[in-house]
Amino acid sequence: MTNKIIDWMHPNPLFVHPEDPLKRVLHILLENNRTEIAVVEEQKWKGIIKLQDVIQKDSSGKGISLFVRNCDRVASADLLIDKLQDIPTYIVNDEGELIGEITAKELFHYHTEITKQLKQKDEMLSLYEMVFDTAYEGLTVVDDKGIIRLFNEAYSRYVNVPTEEAIGKDAALIIENTRLPVVLKTGVPERSQAHRLQGQNLVVHRIPIWKDNKVIAAAGILVYEGVSEIYQVIDQMEELDKGKHSKLKKDQPYKKNLLTRFEDLLGDSPCFTKTKKIARKASQSKAPVLITGESGVGKEQVAKAIHNESPLTNGRFISVNCAAIPEALLESELFGYSSGAFTGAEKGGKPGKIELAHRGTLFLDEIGDMPLTMQAKILRVIQEKSVERVGSNHQSNIDFRLITATNKDIKQMVLDGTFREDLYYRLYVIPIHIPPLRERAEDIPIIVSHKIAELNNEYGDEKTIDQLVVQWMYTQPWKGNIRELINFLERLYVLAENQHMTLENIPDLDDRQRLTSYNFLTNKKASESLSGEEEKERIKETLEHVNGNKTKAAKLLGISRATLYNKISRYTLE
Repeated sequence: MTNKIIDWMHPNPLFVHPEDPLKRVLHILLENNRTEIAVVEEQKWKGIIKLQDVIQKDSSGKGISLFVRNCDRVASADLLIDKLQDIPTYIVNDEGELIGEITAKELFHYHTEITKQLKQKDEMLSLYEMVFDTAYEGLTVVDDKGIIRLFNEAYSRYVNVPTEEAIGKDAALIIENTRLPVVLKTGVPERSQAHRLQGQNLVVHRIPIWKDNKVIAAAGILVYEGVSEIYQVIDQMEELDKGKHSKLKKDQPYKKNLLTRFEDLLGDSPCFTKTKKIARKASQSKAPVLITGESGVGKEQVAKAIHNESPLTNGRFISVNCAAIPEALLESELFGYSSGAFTGAEKGGKPGKIELAHRGTLFLDEIGDMPLTMQAKILRVIQEKSVERVGSNHQSNIDFRLITATNKDIKQMVLDGTFREDLYYRLYVIPIHIPPLRERAEDIPIIVSHKIAELNNEYGDEKTIDQLVVQWMYTQPWKGNIRELINFLERLYVLAENQHMTLENIPDLDDRQRLTSYNFLTNKKASESLSGEEEKERIKETLEHVNGNKTKAAKLLGISRATLYNKISRYTLE
């Protein structure tokens, strides 16, 4: 519940009418132990009548209209209850109708509930403090100026500085080699990074804290001490993963696992988390999977993750792009051919992609581009679990997991007659849709962080990216999705002359666009301090900047979509 009057008022207030006799009014007042009562005429609020007036007057059959008093204890239902000065207070709507009242009883109920909530919050705060201070990991939080505001006992032990002494100090003076100021500047998280502190090698997270489209703080977390804990975790993971491909041992140097896993699919947004959850479940079966999504969203990466987490992980992952192979060659590519099947055929023949996927996974990308004649042959393979090479009469039994992907509307293609309905239902067993990047823009910082770390490693550099560039990325449509973002980041990285990449380094912006973006993104004036006309212009400017996309506009303005729609309506901006 909120602290608005409407949530606490008594919705059925006592009232009388002007024509009611004094005797009846007196009876109601005494029966309810009241010293005054509201007067209503034709559902409209008129005022009050007090007990003392009723007692002093003749209590015969006369009405009370002559004794009605004005009362300033009237409030709107949207008013905050803690703003009330006196009770009882009568609640009247915009039409002048009495809709409720706040008496001592309602006020007591409110204060009792507030006291209860404050107690719960104090208990929860105490619990948070306890968890923060007793956590094994070193935890610290700095404000937007880099000043330490929270510093737990574990971190205190690492740096050998008392918590009381660290709080209020610049993080750079307390934490050796800290990069928290960099994270504050860039707004990009740095997860699982190697860090040397007090002569000890650690693995750390540095996480920016965003609010109202700006970084207001950053958290530093010490995750692992040296490599021994990492190897312990690897051993535990191997135990869980027993019988699968993992071969890393304690006495081996760490090598990057090149297999794509679900943890490599970057993004924690609700819609993408849902996609990964379905994909994880799909990986535990051998049922066909149909992955849909726009070009560049990472359909093949999801397919690889499903294969690598599946019971068929020891088998091959065979990928075929149906749109990239000419129709005349597609059959021999998929089914293979026998010796002498056609001029130029290899002696002894050649197995096709389907045979190569035996006891593994066959991934048919762009299945929507497969010709109808080939669709019929693929359907037969799925049904009969066997394959026949071109130019041969021999059937070979096969067992594989089929994953298909497309950026087209297969359902509509079925209706249009360009895709076989029977094949569609064979493929459409576990559908997985990957949302476009514009629907999960909150995943941009983690993707940026990962790619820049990758580029720094590749080029042996330590470049960083400005927070304004990340904010600018939120406003872009990214029609090419992850692929476009990754390509953009590499272009930005290579062309940037300085170590810190800013809006100035974005190659696709001309001077006018760059200036507009800079002015827009650096306008930090809080909405509550704007006048009506200023707010109207701010909303109008934001909508123009994002080409009318209200979701993006609301995010940049730091308000909800519902609030934005209300303000658009109020300022007639449609």
